[in-house]
Amino acid sequence: MEIPSLSLEGQVAIVTGARRGIGKATALVLAAAGADVAICDLVADSGELDAVAEEARRMGRHILCCRADAGNASDVTAFVHRVLGELGTVDILVNNAGIGGGSGPPEPHLWEEREAGMAERIAWLNENPRVTMFQEADWDAVMATNLKSILLFSQAVSGVMAEKRRGAVVNVSSVLAYSRSAGNLSAYNVSKRGIVALTEGLAADLGRFGVRVNAIAPGGIETELMRYVWGVPERLKALEARMLLGKKLLKPEACAHLILFLVSDLAAHITGQTIVIDDGLTLSMGA
Repeated sequence: MEIPSLSLEGQVAIVTGARRGIGKATALVLAAAGADVAICDLVADSGELDAVAEEARRMGRHILCCRADAGNASDVTAFVHRVLGELGTVDILVNNAGIGGGSGPPEPHLWEEREAGMAERIAWLNENPRVTMFQEADWDAVMATNLKSILLFSQAVSGVMAEKRRGAVVNVSSVLAYSRSAGNLSAYNVSKRGIVALTEGLAADLGRFGVRVNAIAPGGIETELMRYVWGVPERLKALEARMLLGKKLLKPEACAHLILFLVSDLAAHITGQTIVIDDGLTLSMGA
């Protein structure tokens, strides 16, 4: 019996939000599997994105690396145009770009400042309707980066994939897409639930052209977005106690390996699905 391969030799992948975390791990895993990779991020002047590109190039891959705002249509169009011009095609799209709040990506040097204001925010929320906390600009920023970006990138690459009658798209959602109650008055949660719906819609549309679209829903992953947990020992201990399989946060590489499976021939008959990867966290929380 012949087993389908995980090899991505001869393919070109786009990974958004690739300077660190799940995006970085995914770019490197796809490169290790043989793909040439185009990576972008909202922040490109910190040296992190260039470091990812250099590591992938040492694997012998062709790498395109530049700044792009995934929620801006002009940036997306220009980036994809450059990918097609320099790498020739697009076979794989990983929509990973995301932010937790309207202030943008969580930067390590701002961690203490954010943490210092957390108790005050919690106290305020205990005394006021949660819905009144929203600022329109913050809501729009989260929706643009987390949700609209998937539509924009999918639009930009769909013609190329449809013409080839082949392609794979993976969107990064979150276990918080399935949360209930007041937590869903978070722009982040709403955007991540929207990704599940958008994934299903894109899968139904693009499936006619041989293009598969799936999503992953990570939970309990050691990324900068979750520093508010792993940066505080008592919070980390409480969360890891609910990680049924390993009792510790997952590394971003775990998500990258799932993404590799979904874009490979091993998943040739899977589309329109959102796969939770959380070490059993949501089971233990009753979510």
